[in-house]
Amino acid sequence: MRLIFITLFASFSYAENFYKLGIGSCVDYDYPIPAWDSLEQESLNSFFFLGDNIYGDVPSGKLDSIKISYENMNERMPEWLQETEKLVIWDDHDYGLNDAGENYLYKAESQKIYNNAWKINQNDPRRTREGIYFSELKIINEKKVLFVGLDTRYFRSNLIKIGDTYKPHKNLNTTVLGPIQWDWLKKQVNKEHDILVLASSIQVLATDHRFEKWANFPHERDTLLDLLYNLDSNILIISGDRHRAGFYRKDNIYEFTSSSLNKGIFPYYETDALLIGDTYTQNNYGIIEFHGDSLQLFIKDENMNVLESLEIPLK
Repeated sequence: MRLIFITLFASFSYAENFYKLGIGSCVDYDYPIPAWDSLEQESLNSFFFLGDNIYGDVPSGKLDSIKISYENMNERMPEWLQETEKLVIWDDHDYGLNDAGENYLYKAESQKIYNNAWKINQNDPRRTREGIYFSELKIINEKKVLFVGLDTRYFRSNLIKIGDTYKPHKNLNTTVLGPIQWDWLKKQVNKEHDILVLASSIQVLATDHRFEKWANFPHERDTLLDLLYNLDSNILIISGDRHRAGFYRKDNIYEFTSSSLNKGIFPYYETDALLIGDTYTQNNYGIIEFHGDSLQLFIKDENMNVLESLEIPLK
């Protein structure tokens, strides 16, 4: 286990001076999920599903398999997790088509299925607007913590793929979030808050790998980072997708990628200019502990073993 100490200007807390958030992505209910037993022992306050929360996509993009996969999810999700507060965004395998974006034919119907499967409140804006993005403000130890979940699918422009590698766009008219979601995001982050936890299904900071990432749209990534740099709050990005977990840092912005819950892959080496420590391809989940004087992040395998940790003293 590697322990990394980093100073980050932040303030987290909760009524009991402690708040624990679980995070994870890439979970297939057709297979065993040992991580659920471990996460039950973590005594979470809430869990953030970061996308690929089911695997229901098929090459045709039709949604019959998505519906079945959500039914399977709701039948197999353990009772403790059903009773735990859940925050959620989607990625391609629960959107409906691998690596799909704005041109996915069934996206509106898919969103309706998603809202019903996750029991999104009937008064929630996600019921009436395009896209599953949302924000929620929590008071944790007298600090305002803003949770923002982005939709990196519904509005995203087509990707450029050469061979088996996605390449960066040069066309500045392409987008990840689309103009309406961008306007919404700017308004959200300009609300008074002390800490921003920003959820993106695909990685924001990593640039070196060949898969989907914000760096495929470098102008959009630059716009997002500029927006975050100009905030007075402390910023933590959380992401999934990669079947690989790790910590990343660019200046005062940190990213915690947690993936995957039960679809680990054969280990192969990967690094990145912004990577802190190593990455881990075995089944894993993430823990974020909000203490009165520190923020502690843990990458754990499905048996609760700590693979890597990052302790952030709070100002």
